[in-house]
Amino acid sequence: MEKAQQSWPTSSSIPPDGNYLVTTTWRALLDATTTVGRDITPWLASVPRLARREIMARRYPLSAYLVRDSVQTDQEAAQPRWKVIPSAVYSHGTESSTRTAFGYHIGMTMAEWACSTLMGLGPTTHAESAAPPGAAPNWEKTRSLPDLFGTHPADSEVWLVEAKGGRWLRTPSRRKGAKQLDVGALLPVPHHKVLCGTSLEKRLFMMIDVESVSHGGDNGGAGTDDQAQDSGDVLLELARARMMTYFTLASLPPALLRVTPVGRPEARRGLQRSDPLRLLERDSATDDLRRRVGGSAAEGTIRNQNGLDMLTSRIPGTDLVLGMSRRLYSACRELAGLERRIAEEARRMRPEYTPYIGGLPLPTDVRSLESPLRQIADDADRQVSDTRYAQQAAEARSLVQHLRTEQRSGYLTAVRRGFTEGDERTWEQLIDLSPEPAIPARDGYLEAATTDTYLAVEESALDLEEG
Repeated sequence: MEKAQQSWPTSSSIPPDGNYLVTTTWRALLDATTTVGRDITPWLASVPRLARREIMARRYPLSAYLVRDSVQTDQEAAQPRWKVIPSAVYSHGTESSTRTAFGYHIGMTMAEWACSTLMGLGPTTHAESAAPPGAAPNWEKTRSLPDLFGTHPADSEVWLVEAKGGRWLRTPSRRKGAKQLDVGALLPVPHHKVLCGTSLEKRLFMMIDVESVSHGGDNGGAGTDDQAQDSGDVLLELARARMMTYFTLASLPPALLRVTPVGRPEARRGLQRSDPLRLLERDSATDDLRRRVGGSAAEGTIRNQNGLDMLTSRIPGTDLVLGMSRRLYSACRELAGLERRIAEEARRMRPEYTPYIGGLPLPTDVRSLESPLRQIADDADRQVSDTRYAQQAAEARSLVQHLRTEQRSGYLTAVRRGFTEGDERTWEQLIDLSPEPAIPARDGYLEAATTDTYLAVEESALDLEEG
């Protein structure tokens, strides 16, 4: 990996075999780490403010254990280049269990970043949270599944993604990942298997293995000729990926909410499965918009100038500002309502799953939040084993997933409705107030955005200690 010099191809697809030297930004990695992973919407629907804590838990390990190191260059006038390396604390002073946990975290983050940013995959879904298009009915009952799946906009084929990460990228770990990707009859449609291995040995690098699986015939329903249905699928994926941001914004005091003007990207209007993250300090559309609206960047003024009026807020306890468009906020709100109803239905069907299913406040006599290995049965004081707890939690997730699958058409209708209505309404109609304007770049933030999402991070927070 030290000899990698070849640039990644410009097209967003699977490149030829080779060793590639790839550049990125912390904003791209922070965006990936806040969207990837298991769907925790049922819990956040019950206690939305927990979304802020989850964002903190995902954001700060990256800065805690990764530092930068200079890269020598023969060009005297060239800008300084840096490579990312593990910190000395991670390599030598941290407990093995902590290194294992961070390995999982960085592995998932880098897999999301590589598949979405480099190869154009749309938002991913955790395999325990839903079933990919065309999957067999027993998908949700299978234990050993890949980590993630998504649908690529180029051909509407499903990608199965397994993420491995750690201090060393060893062969046994990669073999295990390859086995998890071999789902056989569970996905009897054409698909790609993508094994993303992230290593922290000497420097941060990845090994990505891709294999195409063809089952012959048509795609078994992975794609669709119904444009409205396809739009619903795209929006559902996008809304699920951004529920943490939605719950955070919805749970914040109104005084903390702002509206931020962002330029509309050229020739990419409408909803996209893969919408590149734009760095706004280099975005001419945003520069032009902000010059036109001046200091009075109210939402009405922004819309009159054909700009995007993003609802944003600094996330308490972090160095991040997150936000989203009106149409995405409205779609996420519709999805949140559906998730609460699904959780309520699951709890009515199986009351013993109450500690494992969010969506409603737990009874006051349930102590599972303080001690998650306690049952809420008549013998509530009796401890249960880790194995039994994991089994019951898996059964509860399977029930929720089954109900989601049964009601999928309702999900598609609801998020499509939310998207359409949000695009037509003002922020005052959506959240009962008109937020004050703010441009975080003026306060020392580096900004990035897609058509529907916004992220900014304090520039001083990215002045990472050198290794």
